[in-house]
Amino acid sequence: MQSTTTTTQTIEETIVQKIYGSELTTYSGENVTPSAADITGANTTWDVHTEGDPFTLEITTRDADTLIEQIDIDRTIETDSTTTSLSVFSQ
Repeated sequence: MQSTTTTTQTIEETIVQKIYGSELTTYSGENVTPSAADITGANTTWDVHTEGDPFTLEITTRDADTLIEQIDIDRTIETDSTTTSLSVFSQ
């Protein structure tokens, strides 16, 4: 006697990943220097090294717990499994 069983399994999965950043204050520039180590201080000024030469200054700030990246994945995984059994009887 032979028996065949087919089973279908469906998995629905949702993955949500959120990446938060820390507080951040940085600067980059050419031909400039801050007057203090705390570049966010109210009394901090920026001085040009060489007068007359071009200069650039970029200040980047970010608050703590700012959402930087979010990844949402929704997927369905379906598998089929077939099992065949053979039974032998004798007298």
